[in-house]
Amino acid sequence: MGMSGGSRIKVDYRFTEERIHLLQKIPNFIWQESWTLILWETRFEELLEYKETFGNCNVPVPYKIRPELGEFVRTHRVLYGQKKKGINDLLSDEQIDQTGIG
Repeated sequence: MGMSGGSRIKVDYRFTEERIHLLQKIPNFIWQESWTLILWETRFEELLEYKETFGNCNVPVPYKIRPELGEFVRTHRVLYGQKKKGINDLLSDEQIDQTGIG
């Protein structure tokens, strides 16, 4: 039996910060650098809009309006803390300065 009437299942293919984090844990998984940069810049622009509206970068998790933004900020705070401890170097100093998370 097939589907009738043109019914389709809608699938959301956007990457959440959690999905990205899980993919990054896969050994030998390589991101296309341009995709990662585009995603970061998109979230950064959303953060600037949030800051303009609320006067700060304290995005709640969960943030119902844009859940990915809350996860973006949370993830960056974790990465910043790890960078300060010398655990990783995934965030550049420029990214830290731009987001105001540091």
